[in-house]
Amino acid sequence: MRISGARSAPRSELMTRRWALLFALGLALRLGLLSAWGTFDTEVQKAWAARAATAGLAGIYGPDDREMVRVARAETGSAWGLVTATNFPRTRIDWENGTFVVDYPPGSLVVLWAAGKFYQALRPEMPNRPLFNAIVNLGPLLGSIAIAALLYRSARGAQGRTRSLAFWLNPAVLLAAPVLGGQDPLFGALALAAVLGLAAGRHVAATALVVAAGLVKPQGALLLPALLFVMAREARPPVWGKAALSGLAVAGLVLMPWWTSGHLLSALDGCRRTMTQGALSAQGLNLWWLAGWVMDWAREGPWPLARIHSAEAYRQWAGWDPRLAARALLAAATVANLLLMRRWPAADRRIIALSVILQVHAYAFFATSVHENHTFLAVVLAPLLLGVWPPARTLLAATSTMLFLNLFLLAGLGRRVTTLRFVEELRMAAGVDLTVVAAVLHAALLVALFAWVARPRSAAAGGSDAAGPAAPSPNQ
Repeated sequence: MRISGARSAPRSELMTRRWALLFALGLALRLGLLSAWGTFDTEVQKAWAARAATAGLAGIYGPDDREMVRVARAETGSAWGLVTATNFPRTRIDWENGTFVVDYPPGSLVVLWAAGKFYQALRPEMPNRPLFNAIVNLGPLLGSIAIAALLYRSARGAQGRTRSLAFWLNPAVLLAAPVLGGQDPLFGALALAAVLGLAAGRHVAATALVVAAGLVKPQGALLLPALLFVMAREARPPVWGKAALSGLAVAGLVLMPWWTSGHLLSALDGCRRTMTQGALSAQGLNLWWLAGWVMDWAREGPWPLARIHSAEAYRQWAGWDPRLAARALLAAATVANLLLMRRWPAADRRIIALSVILQVHAYAFFATSVHENHTFLAVVLAPLLLGVWPPARTLLAATSTMLFLNLFLLAGLGRRVTTLRFVEELRMAAGVDLTVVAAVLHAALLVALFAWVARPRSAAAGGSDAAGPAAPSPNQ
């Protein structure tokens, strides 16, 4: 036994050193790519950051509360029109040769304000240079480090190290950020912490983290079905009250810059702006990307290059509104997801991460106006199942491949590296648009996810480390 122990200790140290070396490699890659120009969204983020740093956060969405109420009354005849009015004034931000409006939630703007202030301190004139790219990408870098750390701590020993590196060295993750300049790791870190908290029975903390995630990216709403299901099964009324208060406290803290300056209503309007987008598919390879391609085939002839269309253009062509169909399909998928969750024992916490992954892909496949990066959260959560759920490696590979294809086939390696013409030629190299093939593969992945969630008994027992300890007592 002494000999065994003597051998295992050096082996453990060796594995830890190997993990540290690979982590350093991933960090070096990220630091080297931090100043990449990314997609055009990087310009949008710099525009917001510069506006926030120079003029403050208060008016970055629109006018003050009094003006918002006046506009609502003028449009609808009542202050209640704040809920339904659509013609609220929006702040126009001039940056370089473009004009932008803010359509991200306030949490993201707080982070970009900090980035803008940092850059302003270094370069008061705030020129559009690679250094600005790097500083805007610092937030996602910190988010990625937080995700890697959370995954490392989600299990003991080699299992935690494997989960951490499965995210940290994932090519799809590196392509999303920093190569293409995505801000998704900030949201991903909060969402991962929420799933871990929920799995551990920390319902109050999980609720606060879900609210925080939703105030960084609207996709935080995808955590709500699992959160409400688990709390309904485990939490007593006092816990529900504490959870609600924690969520309100987080929302109040994030919204404080607008609340205290009298611009709260415009900030709340900013939270819902992404829900009013009119694209059929905003480069998300899903059902509606295929529908737009079919419309082009009917209009222009066989094997067209798929492209973005408006939902209204599709409605005029097809004679029915795709947005209504999308909502019905997503609602049905959500209900099916919750019904399947009931088949899993409360003590088996693997279903929490798996259910959220399913919800992410159900949204990304069925909803309209989905963007190319909207399955990022699935890749963050999939490593939680490594070592405790037999198909976990297949799931991680499938979700990562889907994200990589969606990003690379639409954006390549970003501006100043690959051109749009190169990306389009690559897509059509086989004679059929590869994004259409990828969208079909996305449908197959969604079917597989439903099949996996529907078979709780097929997974090996002992999954307490999948996303936390066993189910807590209802008294917690």
